[in-house]
Parts: sequence; C-alpha cells; structure tokens
Amino acid sequence: MAKARRSRANARPRKRAAKAAPVATGHPLDDFIKAAAHGLALPLKPEWFPAIAANLETNLRLAALVAEFGLPDESEPAAVFTA
Repeated sequence: MAKARRSRANARPRKRAAKAAPVATGHPLDDFIKAAAHGLALPLKPEWFPAIAANLETNLRLAALVAEFGLPDESEPAAVFTA
C-alpha cells in the first residue's frame, strides 16, 4: 500500500537545523577566530579551529619578524616597476 504524499501547501514547515556553536579548543586565539568568522559571515566548523589557530600563529610569528626589523631613517622605498 503506497503512502499518500502531502502536497507542499498542506505539509508542516520543516524546522531549520540549529547551527552548532563553535566548540572552543582552549587556544588563546579561539575568541579572535570566532569574532573574525562572525564578522566575515564565514561558516566555521569546530574541527577547523586547530588548523586555523596554527595558521594564525605562523602568520603572527612571521609578521613579528618583519615588524622588528629596523630601518634607518634615510631608507628609500623600493622602486615600482610597471609594464
């Protein structure tokens, strides 16, 4: 015996799946990661936190190396070449 299909007009509305809140890994950058993802409206899965945190740590470490390199006041900016 085949079940009768409900028409869309008579069907009950489906509940939207609740978005799971990102699970913190206890990393100091977790709050920053959550805020940046929220500000950019990016989906964020909890299993991505360790990889994102590792990438940010690397970027911050490399940025610190650039920032601590002192240049004399008489330094000129690099030339800009265009084609």
